[in-house]
Amino acid sequence: MVPFADFLAGALLTLLLPIALLLALVGWYWWFSVRVPETADGPEPSTPPAATNPGPSVPETLPPEPQG
Repeated sequence: MVPFADFLAGALLTLLLPIALLLALVGWYWWFSVRVPETADGPEPSTPPAATNPGPSVPETLPPEPQG
C-alpha cells in the first residue's frame, strides 16, 4: 500500500501547491491594490500652461530693399 500512498501524496502536492501559490499571489495582489490610493481623479493642480506664441519672440530685421 505504500506505493499507492506515495502516488497519492505526489498527486496531491502536484495539484495543491500550484493552486496554493496562485491563491497566494491573487490575495497579495488584491491586498496590495486595495492599499494604493486612487489616482483617477485627475492631475494635481499646478501652474497654468504658458500661452502659445505663433511666431518668433525676437523681431526680425530684413535687409534693405535694393535700389534701382
